[in-house]
This record gives sequence, C-alpha cells and structure tokens, in this order.
Amino acid sequence: MASKEERRKNRKHVLDALRSETGVDDGTTAAPRIKAYRADPTGATTTEFAFVGGLILRRWFIDPSKPNQSERRSLWQEIMKRLNKQATDPGGWSGTTNVSQLQAIAEEA
Repeated sequence: MASKEERRKNRKHVLDALRSETGVDDGTTAAPRIKAYRADPTGATTTEFAFVGGLILRRWFIDPSKPNQSERRSLWQEIMKRLNKQATDPGGWSGTTNVSQLQAIAEEA
C-alpha cells in the first residue's frame, strides 16, 4: 500500500497527465485549486486532496462523449510514464470516472 505522501504525489501525476493530454486544468472553476495542488501535493490540505480526487475525467474534455478509446489509451500511457510503471490498461474506466478512482486503478495495475 502506498504511503500518504506517495498517494498525494501519485494524484499529482494523474493531474499532470490530464493536463499534458488535454492542455487544460479543468476550465476556470477548479483550475486554481488544481494548479495549487499540483504545485504542492504533500502540503495540500486533506480537503484539497479530496476535492481534486473527486473531479470526474469528463471535466477535462469538452465533448461529453470523451475521453474516447484512443484518448483513454494515451492518458493511461502518460499516467504509467509518470508513475514509472509499465502495465496494460485494465479498462473499466471512462469519462465518469473520477481522479481518485483512476489513481487507484493505476496504482493497482
């Protein structure tokens, strides 16, 4: 099981991968909180850790039908690169999956 610090850093890696793949930090509403978390994941409050973890992936994609299969594959590869892992995508996640859930899937892969 990952330590508290590792989980916080892994959440940052998922957020960084989303930023890298989409070019945005979830529009204007949550972007300042996401940027602040990404800047200092270990110093962020528990509230901020939970907030960014609860955001669904669809918030990073303009089209509600996204991420499509190709975008999911690319995002998964980017997350694995940032986590320094090599694992195939087990599937079972979509645009309605939240950051916390995707992080858990990636950590378990």
